[in-house]
Amino acid sequence: MVDAFRTHIMQTKELGTCPVKQIGGCSFFYMRISNVYIVIVVSSNANVACAFKFVVEVFNLLLSLPLIR
Repeated sequence: MVDAFRTHIMQTKELGTCPVKQIGGCSFFYMRISNVYIVIVVSSNANVACAFKFVVEVFNLLLSLPLIR
């Protein structure tokens, strides 16, 4: 599934402003932070707002952790 999304990114080079893509019967919700894509893949109906809220909360949690040196 993620290979289809990666291939789509490599072919188009520009995803546009819509953070949701439909590829092969699956929905890909993504956020780009620097050069890292955080992708949620679902094959059924999903609450997009909850999915993005979850990603933002996990990202904030990871930022709050002290760095291991």
